[in-house]
Amino acid sequence: ARKLVLTGFVLLIPEERAFVRLVVATLICSCYAVALAVVRPYKRVEDNVLAVATSLVLLLLFLGTNWSTIFLGIQERYQGADPADVLGFRSLNVIVDSMIILVAVVLAFFLVGAIIAARRVAKIPTIRLVSTKQPPELSIVRGLTWHLFNSHIWSTGQDAVAVIKRQLQ
Repeated sequence: ARKLVLTGFVLLIPEERAFVRLVVATLICSCYAVALAVVRPYKRVEDNVLAVATSLVLLLLFLGTNWSTIFLGIQERYQGADPADVLGFRSLNVIVDSMIILVAVVLAFFLVGAIIAARRVAKIPTIRLVSTKQPPELSIVRGLTWHLFNSHIWSTGQDAVAVIKRQLQ
């Protein structure tokens, strides 16, 4: 949906209003990033983190494009004006370099976070499916309460079943 909105519907805005296109795309991208962070549409945590990270990187790229467009607009329209007075950047290269550094820092931040999360998850003992190496998705039919009934003989199996129950918890 985001791709369709950013590439299709934004093109409905006339080309003479290119900056408005950028602003609308930036707003859509920021709303999408917030929605991803709140809704968490994916089952795996790392997929949600990756989706938010890519949305934030795209948002940073849109912001860099907005600043570049403003910088070039000031240079073209106001011949005597210095864009550094308005934006604080000496040249267009400074804007591009700062955006590249910012995107690299954000990607490094998410990479470190993903590595830490993966190491933490790897230490937690879980039952995993052989085919996918993911925890099973346990759905339960209406009217049932448990996924497993651990039956035993009271006199001989009580301790063994208690150990199995504690390990499964």
